[in-house]
Amino acid sequence: MENMNRIKNITVRRMAKAEMEYAEQWSDKEGWNPGLNDVACYRELDPSGFFLAEADGLPAGCIFCVNFSEQVGLVGVLIVKAEYRGGKVGRMLCIKAMEHMKGRIVGFDALASKAHGYSLFGFKPAYEIIRYEMTARAAEVDIKTVDLTEYPFAKFAAYDRRFFPADRSTLMRSWIKQKPSGCALGVIKNDELAGYGVIRRAYQGYRLEPMYAQDKELAQGLLLSLLSKVEPGAPVYINIPLVNQDACALVQEYGMRPAIALVRMYNRIPKEEDTLPQTYSHMG
Repeated sequence: MENMNRIKNITVRRMAKAEMEYAEQWSDKEGWNPGLNDVACYRELDPSGFFLAEADGLPAGCIFCVNFSEQVGLVGVLIVKAEYRGGKVGRMLCIKAMEHMKGRIVGFDALASKAHGYSLFGFKPAYEIIRYEMTARAAEVDIKTVDLTEYPFAKFAAYDRRFFPADRSTLMRSWIKQKPSGCALGVIKNDELAGYGVIRRAYQGYRLEPMYAQDKELAQGLLLSLLSKVEPGAPVYINIPLVNQDACALVQEYGMRPAIALVRMYNRIPKEEDTLPQTYSHMG
């Protein structure tokens, strides 16, 4: 707070492409553990949604916010450096993000311990999420899977559309291309896509998200298939929505360890929650 009292000028501007890698590393230091390709994927969707706050010319905070359509936007990262917290930096970043996403349904994942503060900006909690840590392992799996990069993309995009309140095919076209450090698998039932999951390299271990399946049996097979695609013993992080009881059962069965408690928040709640019983790992 003493540092804040000496600040003369705070500005918020769009990030240059070269600054985004720095912000990604910053995100990892704050414990968010982003995927190595996350910024590149989201930048393809909305390159104008990355903002940097500066206090007297020095980096003080950042926010990543992307528009999927004229109706829906998403905040991916909001960080304020410790020495600038408690002042105007966070509020100015939020205002800039909401200007960028004006008029849209806006969603983001907040730390459960900080969720109440976002009510000042009109956000409401939708559902709770726990990020769990587990360990990659090899396993024999009796389900039919397909590499999503070899599956007809239009059919994949149509399946994915039910899990998000806007068309996110531009993002997902990049998101499923995680080789050689990860992979994207679909599970096939009755010759149709009945679920899919993506595992990707992160700053620490791997992130497994999203993962969707028609039922627990398919989800379990898909989970084991994805875990088998990376080096055994590596830490893997998965975002379990607590409203999905079958997903929570997998937590117990596989000895997952809680890492971070989150809350999905929206300024206006969309219909996405109708598919939560099929959501086994939430995509932040």
